[in-house]
Amino acid sequence: MSDAQNAAKRENYFLRTFCVLIIFAIIFVHYEPCYQLFGMNAYEFVEGVGRFAMPMFFMISGYFLYSEDGHSERSLKKKTLRILVLLVIMKVLYFGLDCIYYSFGVISADELIEGLVVMNWSSKHIWFVVFLFAIYLLHWILYKYHINFKYSMIFGTICLAILIFTADVCAWASIPEIAGVGTYNIGQVFYCFEGFFFFPLGYYLHKYSDKTDSWSTLLLAVIAIIGAVMSVWEVINFTPMTGVEYSSLYFGSVIIAIPFFILTFRIPEGRLRCRPLEYLGRNALPWMYAFYMAI
Repeated sequence: MSDAQNAAKRENYFLRTFCVLIIFAIIFVHYEPCYQLFGMNAYEFVEGVGRFAMPMFFMISGYFLYSEDGHSERSLKKKTLRILVLLVIMKVLYFGLDCIYYSFGVISADELIEGLVVMNWSSKHIWFVVFLFAIYLLHWILYKYHINFKYSMIFGTICLAILIFTADVCAWASIPEIAGVGTYNIGQVFYCFEGFFFFPLGYYLHKYSDKTDSWSTLLLAVIAIIGAVMSVWEVINFTPMTGVEYSSLYFGSVIIAIPFFILTFRIPEGRLRCRPLEYLGRNALPWMYAFYMAI
């Protein structure tokens, strides 16, 4: 058995730690401080490179759905219901906060209703939990009716292709709209659907880990670095300051996410450990994401 296979069977301490760091990066991005870097807000660079955070989270969920004996797949219903409970708790909490904001005149009645029915500026991060629930629900239905998960992967690939085209290719080609609809707006919508690709991708990366084990560690690292550089380049070139709308994807983030995810399982068990962050990653990660906007 290779080192990569052994690492995959052990607890991935580094991945737990890194997920907490990703949460901190997300908080930093949404805080939007005014630190300047190359004449731009520093958070924009964090946002550009950090766009791979959501693909990583989706891949992690999909990765741990696979099990050789099928016990993890059999727990799909329970996992789906847990996410639903978290979603309900988040909606109740943020609606309560919106009521407080409304009573002090911070938001309008329309914004209050918008937050309850869909989401508003105070609860915009709920989209991830909503789509994670939808993805788990889809895979539970597929599993229940013995339908191959590959169809989820096909649907996700179509969504990702539309996202890449509208969010990045159209920005490169200076195409502001298609059929009267802004390409940036289309990209924003399909950004939420990226999980339908990365979730089953994580599942299949685990299922066929014997094949990914043969991939060169150096090559994966080089690809991840190229993705990071590309993301920074996109941040510099795709902003309203240059006359181009923000990219809602940053294609470089996709290039980072996949090789970096595989590389985390090749780090020896005792390396790069931080026990306080590991504890947060093991016990508090969903709640950190759920309630950081309330703070």
